[in-house]
Amino acid sequence: MLPPLKSLLAPRMLPWFFLPGGVLSLLIQAQPDWARALVYHRDAIVGGEWWRLWTGNFTHFGWWHFAADTGLYMLIGWALEYRYRWFITLSGLVLMPFAVTLTVFFFDPEMTRYAGLSGINVGFLILLALLGWQASWKDWFWPALLGIHVLELILEINQGHYGGAMIAFDEPGIRIATLAHVGGGAFGILMWISINLLKTQALRPHAVAANAAGKAR
Repeated sequence: MLPPLKSLLAPRMLPWFFLPGGVLSLLIQAQPDWARALVYHRDAIVGGEWWRLWTGNFTHFGWWHFAADTGLYMLIGWALEYRYRWFITLSGLVLMPFAVTLTVFFFDPEMTRYAGLSGINVGFLILLALLGWQASWKDWFWPALLGIHVLELILEINQGHYGGAMIAFDEPGIRIATLAHVGGGAFGILMWISINLLKTQALRPHAVAANAAGKAR
């Protein structure tokens, strides 16, 4: 389910829906005042700053955190937008951030702050892994990336949510939001179900043609 590498340089194949999120993350990371105003902060959300439920996903605790999360986010976007119609991508980008942070809000009330695209990334990785397996058990790329994330989550849980993660944060005392990954993963499964219900209506024309050619062999 990986697009051809030459599509990386084709303008029409670029992840145009994912690109604004990547740029937004960069701008927020470069502007600390923006980060303070947009990060998920439970007390501020309770006080009426509800937009933090969405924007908090695009803030990060340091440049290493930003680079790892946003790099994977753009890779996922390249693969997803290459194959699926715009409304699949757009619905995921609009709704999945809320699935991530609302899971944290309702099921982890002790977490005061949350930042990062990792919850969204896990949701899309699960979606791509399920779609890849559905097409062919030989599609190993996305399941392998998903397996790395699952291993990381297991390490996080075993070490009290403070250790085991591969990304270091700039601020001390930041706890890994394991439930954010659960919320993203659940929404990824929901998207997989929706795509199967829509069938070919969810695919871009060249993906429909590729599927037909594969079945004809």
